[in-house]
Amino acid sequence: MDIKLTDDQAQLQEIASKFMDKHCSFDFVRKMEKESDLGFCRDMWRQFAEMGWLGIMVPEKHDGMGMSLLDTVVLIRELGRHICPSPFLFTSVLAADVIAQVGSPEQQAELLPQIVAGEKIYAFAYQEYSRFFRPEHIKLEAKKSGDKYVLNGSKLFVEFADGADTLLVAARTGEANSQDGLTLLLVDRNSAGISTKHMPTMSRDRHYQVDFSNVEVPGSALLGELDKGWEALEPSLHKAVIAFCAYTNGAGFEMHGYATQYARERVQFGRPIGQMQTIQGYLAQMIMELYGADMLTMFSAFQIDKGRHARGYVAKAKAFSADTVGHVMDVSSQIFGGMGYMEEQDTTLYLRRGKQYQLALGGTEYWEDVIAEEIIDREPVVLT
Repeated sequence: MDIKLTDDQAQLQEIASKFMDKHCSFDFVRKMEKESDLGFCRDMWRQFAEMGWLGIMVPEKHDGMGMSLLDTVVLIRELGRHICPSPFLFTSVLAADVIAQVGSPEQQAELLPQIVAGEKIYAFAYQEYSRFFRPEHIKLEAKKSGDKYVLNGSKLFVEFADGADTLLVAARTGEANSQDGLTLLLVDRNSAGISTKHMPTMSRDRHYQVDFSNVEVPGSALLGELDKGWEALEPSLHKAVIAFCAYTNGAGFEMHGYATQYARERVQFGRPIGQMQTIQGYLAQMIMELYGADMLTMFSAFQIDKGRHARGYVAKAKAFSADTVGHVMDVSSQIFGGMGYMEEQDTTLYLRRGKQYQLALGGTEYWEDVIAEEIIDREPVVLT
């Protein structure tokens, strides 16, 4: 793998960085937290569409850019630097990829151009009343009734659910307590029987509990094969996880930059605190962790783009990036002293998100289990 960005990637990174600098200030993020019922800005979403970002992974035959996951990592890392609140991850990465991989030709022809144009927003309804991320713990029931499915149950921490047009739902249609028997359904957010409740979190991003009470969805809402939902979802979920790692890495790099600048400027005991060994140790340790997480993320994306078995790589990247972002947000805040924990301090926007990023899309415990499975149950993979 050549770790140097291509000319196209470098240009994409520069454009994204300039756009975020201009349109995603701290004031904007605070406004989305306090004043927006959706948690994101539809005008910004339209701008994403105009620049082609929403179709970055969508095949060109469906109006997308047909770019790689590695290209997407370059883009979303810049969104992460500015902790940009948007449904990009679950719409343009997860939903777009699942539809492109397992959707019927009719679904692809209809739904993918809508994503590219910014006309449809997706939310991922997966997590339930369990701290575990494994598919065995999915209990929301989808019962066949004629040519329809009837959904009953609840999903938690569904990000941007109130602003979504469609919910990508993982539902139980077959054997309980198994990764088999899951089915993916595309559910209209405004279907009768769906209700949402805002779930306040430390990060203050918009997460919701979504309750399904006898929600009827047509058979055409089935995405992929019946009872084979995890088999269809997992490869696309890996791509979304790597994109999310890039987002959290970007946030970590930015927070480290603010802490470094403060250590240069803050004078205590007659000298900048950056000259003190303890502060230097903090900054050195964090930047090593960040570069390690970033390299793991990019290498995992590279392996996925090559079509190689990447489950172990994804798990390593997610576990390490998750611990890294939590550590960086915490220790960087300590460098600011008491000020680092005051609401008025802009860096608390990063601090509040550190722990949530650590737990999102499966906590470290889940991904370490995956790493162990890959080590024990598979032959060693030769890195290339």
